Order: sequence, then C-alpha cells, then structure tokens
Amino acid sequence: MNKTLLATLLLSAIFSSTSFAAEQSISQTAAYTPSEPLVLTPVVTEENDASLAEEAPKFDDTMHYFVGVTSGMADLSLDVNAGADKLQSPDASGLFGADIGFYTAGGKGRIYYSYQKMSGESDHNDKKAIDTDVSLHLVSADYIFRADKTINPFIGAHVGYMIADSKGDGYGSYKQSGELLGVQAGVAWRMSDHFTAEMGARHSATQSKEQEAWSGDNQKGTKSDLKSITAFYMSANYRF
Repeated sequence: MNKTLLATLLLSAIFSSTSFAAEQSISQTAAYTPSEPLVLTPVVTEENDASLAEEAPKFDDTMHYFVGVTSGMADLSLDVNAGADKLQSPDASGLFGADIGFYTAGGKGRIYYSYQKMSGESDHNDKKAIDTDVSLHLVSADYIFRADKTINPFIGAHVGYMIADSKGDGYGSYKQSGELLGVQAGVAWRMSDHFTAEMGARHSATQSKEQEAWSGDNQKGTKSDLKSITAFYMSANYRF
C-alpha cells in the first residue's frame, strides 16, 4: 500500500515538471520576433579563391613557334632614267607573303623569317612602260609591349636580301639584288593563345650606291636604281 502511494506521488511530480517546461518553451517562442532578416553569407576559403583564379582566362606565355600569312600594299621608290626621259616610280602595288618564327618566353619578343613578293608598273607618257617584280627575304626581330594583354603594340628592325627584275619593251631588262636594312612597327590583336591578327608598316632601304645600266635592247641607255620599299600590311598568325 505504501509502495503504491509512493509511485503515484513520483509520477505526479514528473508530469508536473514536464508540463511546466513545455509551457515555458512555447511562451518564449511566441515572444521571439527577429529584428533583422536572416542573411546567408557564403564561406570563402583558399580553395574557392584558387578555383576562381583558375577560371580567369590567361595567355600561355611560354616559347612558341608560329606561322603566318601577309597581304597589303607596297610603294617602290624606283628611279628609271631612259636617256633624257625620267620614268615615274611604279604605282602602289599589292604584296603577299608568309612568316615563320618563334615568340620568346614571356611573350615580349619574337624573331621570324619573312618572304614577300610584290610587283609594280612604271608609266611613261601615260602608258605602261616597265614592269617590276620584287622578292624580299627578311629576318626580323620585334619587341612586344603589353605582352599579357589582348592588344599588343610592337616595334622592330630587320635585315634581308632583295631581288628586283624589271622589263620593258624598247628598254631591255634590268636585275638588281642586294642587302636591305629597315624597321617596322604595328599593333597585334591577340584573339587567343593560338590566333593573332596584326597590322603594321615596314620600311626597307637598299644598300646600292648608284644607278646601273640595263641590258638587252637598250638604245636609250636606260639606268635605274631601286632605293627603298615601304609596305603597309595585315597578317594572320597561328602559334603552336
């Protein structure tokens, strides 16, 4: 009888304590109103920073070989004297060519070989008198500014060898060859690690000292001298 009474009193005490705790929890929850909205802040770690940096586009500036094609216009400074007559220099002529070379490590320089071909016509008394074909073999070196950017201005110098052939009815033929020295400048658009487009100007001066006589049917004692070549060009390059 005593044990039964004791168990009943113990159970009543446990139920009373549980009910009081539940009522206190409900009253506290009802009384809480957040003063600011809940904002989720992303956690930034070193791993996240590294992954974001890897996603940013970067150019590969190790040493690379490249090939390219070139086209444009050339102005030939050619003096032709046929007796008492002086023929005008050829009109601006088209040029085409090809380049092969390499970019240095870091992308701030390049060295390349260029072959260029061009032709022009010299008039006399408003009639075509002489055709001139010129071939250039050039070795160039350029310094590239802003190598890590998309737009890259550049300047450079070149040495080379020129072969010029001129022919005209009643004038005979003439061949001039020799060394060239010159400079170039331009701007390149680096579209990707592999493709680059550029435009520029190149001036080459021949090292001849005086006019030379033509050969063949040359009753007028024609002499000529190709002094310089100025070219304006556009190129497309592929680096690999």
